[in-house]
Amino acid sequence: MFLALAFAVGFVVFGVGTSGGGGIGDIIQGGSPSSNGPSVEAAQKKVDANPRDAAALRELSTALQNDGRSDDAVPILERYSRVRPKDGDALNELATLYQARAARLRGQAQLAQLRVQLANPEAELLPADTTPLGQAIGDLPISDAVAGAAQAEFNEKLSSMQGAYRQAQQVYERVVVLDPEDAAAQRELGYAAVYAGDNATAISAFEQFLKLAPDDAEAPLIKQQLKQLEASPTASTSSGG
Repeated sequence: MFLALAFAVGFVVFGVGTSGGGGIGDIIQGGSPSSNGPSVEAAQKKVDANPRDAAALRELSTALQNDGRSDDAVPILERYSRVRPKDGDALNELATLYQARAARLRGQAQLAQLRVQLANPEAELLPADTTPLGQAIGDLPISDAVAGAAQAEFNEKLSSMQGAYRQAQQVYERVVVLDPEDAAAQRELGYAAVYAGDNATAISAFEQFLKLAPDDAEAPLIKQQLKQLEASPTASTSSGG
């Protein structure tokens, strides 16, 4: 049962292309801090003095990222985006931060999935519990407990990963409303939606990307993924954000 569930969501964790977000490699969480720009303390004082000062919020977000604190920069950039909702550059930056977080959580989910597969190795060797021999062997309480703990960890990591990709998806949806001709944003919206479990949005975004950039180097991969998504039983459903 545990293995079956892990493999059932294997497409979500392992089965999507390698892009997963433009610019993620440039801002992976925990990257080397930068000494350029204002300090976090100086920027924070400006925000404290005027919490709705867009320039101060932007400065604090940048300072936090330069200090290697990308996760802390996310809520600040969210606040900035509410003050300046039409700043497409800031929205793209925010979506990329969410994708960086999601990519980190994706790696954790992959490791947790592997632990599920390794937690009960005899399951592949023993007869099914519906057979007389399987019934005679009975339950394996220790192995089942270990497998159950591994499964719980995997479910938690998977849920966290999907939540982060869902947040990225929601931001990219705002980006493409501002600029429907932004092919890169459509592509990244598609990737985020796949990992968030919203195949209908992913299909729509990937189709729009191919219309806008049919000769892009990534177009063949997008076409391949579209075929997989369209063949999925959940292709016509949406998570609703």
